[in-house]
Order: sequence, then C-alpha cells, then structure tokens
Amino acid sequence: MKILLVGGSGFIGRHLLRALHGDGHSIIATRRNLGPPSWPGVEWRPLDLGVLAVDPTHFVFPPDVDLVINAAGLLSVDAQALSLVQDRGTRALFDQAARHGVRILQISALGASAQSDVPFLASKGLADEYLSNLDSHSVVLRPSLVVGPGGASSGWMEGLSPWPVIPLLDLTARIQPVHIDDLVGAALALLRQWPTESVMVPLVGPEPMTLARLIDHLRAAQGWAPARYIKAPALLAEMGSRLGDCFGWRALNRQSVALAQRDNLADPEVLASICGYRAAPVQTRLLGWPTVAQSSLRAVRPLMLAVLAFIWLGTAVVCLGPGYDWGLRIMAEAGVHGAWAKLAVVSGALLDGALGVGMLLQRWRRQALRLQLGLMLGYTLCISFTLPHYWFDPYAAVAKNLVLIVATLWLLWTEPRR
Repeated sequence: MKILLVGGSGFIGRHLLRALHGDGHSIIATRRNLGPPSWPGVEWRPLDLGVLAVDPTHFVFPPDVDLVINAAGLLSVDAQALSLVQDRGTRALFDQAARHGVRILQISALGASAQSDVPFLASKGLADEYLSNLDSHSVVLRPSLVVGPGGASSGWMEGLSPWPVIPLLDLTARIQPVHIDDLVGAALALLRQWPTESVMVPLVGPEPMTLARLIDHLRAAQGWAPARYIKAPALLAEMGSRLGDCFGWRALNRQSVALAQRDNLADPEVLASICGYRAAPVQTRLLGWPTVAQSSLRAVRPLMLAVLAFIWLGTAVVCLGPGYDWGLRIMAEAGVHGAWAKLAVVSGALLDGALGVGMLLQRWRRQALRLQLGLMLGYTLCISFTLPHYWFDPYAAVAKNLVLIVATLWLLWTEPRR
C-alpha cells in the first residue's frame, strides 16, 4: 500500500513510520522542514499545515496514494496557531485527499470536541467533525494519553519519576493511558480491517488510573518503590499556568491544568468491535523504557539549569548591591583603581546577569553556556596569575569554578539540538 504519512518526524509519526516501513508499505512522509534523509527507502516531502491553511498550493498531493495518515499535531498554548495547524491546515489536507478519493486515518485525541474549552482539543475536534462530513472513507482514531520513548508528556513524566515526593496538579482525575506500541498496533489493525463506513474510534487502555498511578508504573519499571504524591496548591498552580502561557511552557499552562483536573475515559471495546484490537495494560509495555539513566538526566537537568541561573543572577545582584565595595577591593588587590575598577565590577555584574537570563531562555541557552565556559575559564586564569592566593581561600571560592565548568560542559552536551 502507498501511504502518505503526515507528521512523520513527530513522536507518533516516527513510530508509525518504522512499523509501516517494516510491514512493507511504500511511504511518502512529510515534515515541516526537510533535512538529511533519516530513513532508508522513505520519500520525504516538506509540508507545513500552518502554511497549507493559507496557501493551498504549498503542497502538491502525490499521485497513486492509497491512504493518508495524519499524525501531525502541535503542542502549543497559542490558540491561533493551534487553529491554523490542527484545524484549518488539516482541513485543507483532507480536501486534497478527498479530491483524489483517498482514505484518511486521522490521529486525533480522546476528548476532542469542537465545543471543548481547551484550544488543543477544540482544534482537533473541529477537524474531526469536518472529516466526518466529507464524502471520504475515513477513520478518526482518538487515543488517550500516549506514553513511550520520545513523547513530550512521557519525557515530563520521566523527569518526575525519580523523585520520592512528587507534586501534581490533580490526584483524583482518571485516564486510560496507552503505550505508543498499542497506537501503532491499532493503526495496523485498522489498515488490515478497514471499517465499512466512516467512524470515530477511541483508543484507550483497559485500566482507568490516576496520573500518580501511571508514574508509579514508570517507577516500578526502573526498580523504584511507589512515590508519595501531593497536590500542588491551587494558587501556585494558577500562577504557574499563567507563567506557562506567557513563556510557552508545554508541561504547565492553563490547557494542561484543565486537562489534568478532569476524567478522560472511554470504552476499549469499541475499537475491538471494529478491528479486533485491544490495547494491553500500559505497565506490561514498559520494557526498555524508561531507564534510570534517562529519567535521572531529565530530573536533574532542569534543577541544574535553575541552580546555575540562580548563581549567575545572584552574583549580578550582589556585585551591584551589597558586594559592590568588596568587588572594588578585589580590583584594587589586582592593581586596578578608580573608574576602571568601577567599570570592571559593573560590566562584570551585567555580563553575569545576561548569562543568567540566557540560561532561562531556550533560544539562547546554548550560546549562554558557551559564553559561561569562556568567562569562567577567563576568570580562573586571571585570578590564578594576578591573585593566586585566592586558590587557598578556605571556602574554595576559585576551586568551585572547576565544578561549575564541569556542570556547564554537561549541560552544553545534553542541550537538545533544534
């Protein structure tokens, strides 16, 4: 079968691509920006649904396609961007497929509805309803929370799993999570036994559970005992969600708070009645993922970023405030006096503050980490030659630079590449 896989480089798309290719299907996969070929035998084409929404000529539908699988999605707090990509752009894709008489498998989300107060679910729901009204043979697959290696939500839970005490937004709402292998299995089962009419089908695990219970399953897979869970204070959650909306945080925003506080359940037998597929209990799929090493990295890395940002910002505040005279005395020890000493202390403090801000902004973090390495090496060398007695400070003020250099190297090497 010749399949057009939209969103082939995303979390769900990558897993579908591997399975479809292994099943012997001919795959044309799309992603927003083309890079080097990442899968032998797969034809890649550029497609940005946000662009397609306003420019129907952006994507030329390939000939002789038997099926379109739309696995594209957008994790965003921007309602306008969600509408553009997940509704209008997706509709334009569906129109192209319908004109060519091609079947469509839409990977949506459980709870998607045009009437939803959550923009992510509303945009998905609008596209689903549009597809169901098209004269095309379609299936809308609505999975619950999908877990597995490479997922954004999965990575967030990975990072929480090592901690013995874990704060959550809600402790009672129930979900029916599915492993990514079961989503792939359900899609392949539908391909083998396509419904006789257009349908919307939930894909859920057999066991309703709280998010805390799911994280405990992740902990058990890594050899850890159940954790203790506490509910985040409402005021703190509200403040965090508003900050998340402002800064584009995917794990904490008003959408994620709303989703975390409500049940999201469905009947697993609906899918079984259509194609005979049943998702396995999620805990039985946790083989090889998550791992202690990866979970520990995800847990410690944001903490280390926060600590280093605090150090740099704190140093800037101290040098411009209560430590200003102390800074001048150190410059005097090095033989620098007057206006030059003041300039050195103030400019150094401003540079420290800029690096601290750069640590907090993902766009500039890699450059900030490189500058930090250079600055700390420069500080250490200058002090070693001009004020070598500081190496013998009982509080190891200079020696601690070596620890910070190693920590900065680790953060730089583990910084995700965009």
